[in-house]
Amino acid sequence: EKLVRAVAASKIPVATGIAGFGFNSEYSKGYVFPSDMFLQGSDLSPIEEHFKEFIEGGLLTWEPEMKEKGVIAPDLITVNAKTYEAAFENVNNMFSRNMWRDSLPIMPPTEEKVEWILKGVPQGMTADDVIGNILPRGGVATVRSLAVALVMAGGRPEYLPTLIACMQAVVHPNMNMQSWGATTNSCFPVFIVDGPMARDIRLASGYGLAGPNPQYPAGGVIGRAVRLILTAIGGQTPGIGTMAIYGGSRSENLVFAEDFEDLPEGWTSVAEEFGFKRDQDVVTITVCNSLVNVLWDFGNIEGNEHGLNAMAGCMAAPNAVKLDGPVAASLADDPHYMQGLVLLPKGYVKSLQSVSGMSKADVQEYLWEKSKTTYEYNVDCGYEAFMKRRGLYGPGDMVPAAPKPEQILMATCGGSQSGHGYWLAPISSGLNTAIEIKKPAGWDDLMLDAEIAIGPIPATN
Repeated sequence: EKLVRAVAASKIPVATGIAGFGFNSEYSKGYVFPSDMFLQGSDLSPIEEHFKEFIEGGLLTWEPEMKEKGVIAPDLITVNAKTYEAAFENVNNMFSRNMWRDSLPIMPPTEEKVEWILKGVPQGMTADDVIGNILPRGGVATVRSLAVALVMAGGRPEYLPTLIACMQAVVHPNMNMQSWGATTNSCFPVFIVDGPMARDIRLASGYGLAGPNPQYPAGGVIGRAVRLILTAIGGQTPGIGTMAIYGGSRSENLVFAEDFEDLPEGWTSVAEEFGFKRDQDVVTITVCNSLVNVLWDFGNIEGNEHGLNAMAGCMAAPNAVKLDGPVAASLADDPHYMQGLVLLPKGYVKSLQSVSGMSKADVQEYLWEKSKTTYEYNVDCGYEAFMKRRGLYGPGDMVPAAPKPEQILMATCGGSQSGHGYWLAPISSGLNTAIEIKKPAGWDDLMLDAEIAIGPIPATN
């Protein structure tokens, strides 16, 4: 009864909300509640009228097909066809029917391809090691299943260590995956990679880092593999296990490298803010729900503050996350509380330091101050209920983009022209989390194989 009423209170259809709470969607077969029942002012009587039918018809009678406990490898699947092209098509159709893929074609994960990818298993790990449970379904991800997803996405062995670290970050308790994985908010994970391995695997840190790039394909492939894992293992299928109304940038999520080698003196990398050293390979995860290009006139206005003012203007937009959230009260003082991500190009960052004398902390403080809006403005925008629930702000207060300046996560990356920045608004989920990436044995051999297959690493990024 608590489950059904909790789903009803969350204003989502019970037929799909059940899966979002981690239960099998077949629970709802006793009765499927109409979606329009959850609109404001609608008739809620079906909850009372069909409550018993729903419980007895599905929740109390459903039993799982699998009775054994533990990690169980399924039998291999054989696909028959007269031609290679037909086999490829049959595999993709079968994966669609079973909801094991995204909307794009996949590479068939044959045994040979999976074993090839497993050459990238970090030292100290095995293919059967468990990474964790992927919510909301709770399916178990192993190193081998990550390799399968990487094959499907068109990956290479040298990508596997980074993918493993990405998924270790996803399942970390700080991440509150159940919240952002099943929510109606169209959020997606963002992975920032620091360290020399990023360049080795051709992970973009410069032009077009958030989009397709044939010279630096790793980010798109790794990000797509993450999505395949979340969908096929975690059950984050739209309208069933995840209720994100628009879906956001979920096809490939966002995986990129920070331009850590070109940081000005005194500026820390993202990884260093979590206690790692500059030469360590680290992935940092946050969760965002939008990508906003911020434009300013870099060349014709004296001083640098105009660019920060433009960024602060975007950050000032009312956002329920900065006003309320299920974990806001307990995390408001934590320096790693998710409160959005600012991307600034290296040329602009260097000018901020050399011309304006601003450190990274100075920039965070400046953006924090400039992004403040009045309590009354947020009320006018419809956020009074959020602010009352959180209780941090009241009439006459100024509302900043984050409780504390250091919670504004900031990375240096992007093309050399410096008249643009990027603002990625937050989703209240938990804490930004950093995980070290471990290398496999034979890393140099993998690098040589990659150079032979796809050419030398480009000189510029």
